[in-house]
Parts: sequence; C-alpha cells; structure tokens
Amino acid sequence: MAETQNPPGPIGLRARLASLPEAWVQLGRFAIVGGLGTVTNLVLFFLLVDFASLDPLLGNVLCFGIAVSQNYVLNELWTFATEGDGALSWQRYAKFIAASGVGFVVNLVVLAGLLSAFDFPLKVFPQAIGIAAGTAVNFLASRHLVFRRTGS
Repeated sequence: MAETQNPPGPIGLRARLASLPEAWVQLGRFAIVGGLGTVTNLVLFFLLVDFASLDPLLGNVLCFGIAVSQNYVLNELWTFATEGDGALSWQRYAKFIAASGVGFVVNLVVLAGLLSAFDFPLKVFPQAIGIAAGTAVNFLASRHLVFRRTGS
C-alpha cells in the first residue's frame, strides 16, 4: 500500500508548514521581513549616497532608522505575533532598536572597513555585505530579547 502524503499545492504546503517547529517558521518570516527591510535600506542608500552623494556613513544611519522601524512593525504584527499581545509597543520598539543596534554596529564596521580597503563603483555593494553580516545577530536578539513569550 502507498504511503499517505500531504496533498500537493497550497493545502499540502500549509500542512507541512504547520508541522515545522515555531522557531523555524519565525526564522522564515524574519527572513522575509528582513529581506523587505534590506530592499528598503538599499534603495534608499543608493538614492541618498550613490545618486545624491550623501556621506555613506550618514546615509547608513538614516537608512537604518527607516528600515528598522519598518522591520519592527512587520515583525511585531506578523513574525512574532503569537509571542505577545500582537499590538505595537513603544517598549518593544525601543528593545528592537537596541537589539538591532548590535547588528547595525556590525553593519557599520563592515561598511567602513570595505570602503577603506576597496574602491567600489557603487557604495551600495559594501552596504549589502554589511547588512548580511548583522542579520543573525538581529534574529537571535529579536527572538530571545524583544519578542519572547511573557511567561518565559
């Protein structure tokens, strides 16, 4: 007799996703939100730095502020919605900025190091590398410090 498998298509995919541990689902959602934040950051960085000639480190700070705010809202309402009351919170926003600040420092160090060591035709490339360097730190801090369950 053939083994019973999840049906193909969206229903089967939903069943497979539902069977994943919550941390893996959150990691996937965090990656999607982070990807959107990265696109926001890189588009703004390109416009401000490569197009409008703003100082790269100042542009990085401005883009971080916008992208981190966008990411907080999406993570609060979607990625970690089951972790708390699902409402936006100034306290969690401040924690999220602080936690993301560690990843931002990694980003800034990588960006500054790459800009001092190499002559990039577009500065958005080392910015992308810097963002990638801070991503794991941001997820761990968000999961364990910002959006953790109130009972744990």
